[in-house]
Amino acid sequence: MRKEIYKIKSPKHIVFGDPLYFEEFKETELKRLTVDYKTSKHFDAARLVLLEKPNEEYPEYTDRTMTLYLAPSQTIDVYAEEKIYASQKIEEKSIGVDTARYYLSIDGRDDEIKTGGDGWWGSFEEYYRQAGKDRLSDAVVLTIAMPEEYDFKGMKQLAGYFFEDMQLIAPKKQKKKEEPSR
Repeated sequence: MRKEIYKIKSPKHIVFGDPLYFEEFKETELKRLTVDYKTSKHFDAARLVLLEKPNEEYPEYTDRTMTLYLAPSQTIDVYAEEKIYASQKIEEKSIGVDTARYYLSIDGRDDEIKTGGDGWWGSFEEYYRQAGKDRLSDAVVLTIAMPEEYDFKGMKQLAGYFFEDMQLIAPKKQKKKEEPSR
């Protein structure tokens, strides 16, 4: 397994989904099938996690994902470590494709990625809590699966295109247990 976490500038507008859906569908159906997200002004921090790990069902394949986390700066690292607060709820939608490709646009930088197959190629989650009748959004998480022909280096290059000024965050060192003296 390989995992790198980057500090990035919070994007203002994200669009993700099958290009056909943007042509064929409108309003409710388009919203159900794709992501067209304008970042909340409260989300002043962002992290990008690049992950590579063996596929659990098919060990001959490797899964690679780019996951974007948007949240307030005081809580962003909690989400980038794949944790949430007990009081939070999650609303999730899976992003699929029917044309073996997806369109990704981050603040006007866009690309169409050929997936090599149809099916689920991402997810969009909102972490929120209820405050009376109000729904308070605490974070959003966009996970994008990479096609098989992208190795880790290729995924990192693609991330560099979409997110300028990526700064690698050094992993926290695990404290070693002291060896008993002899």
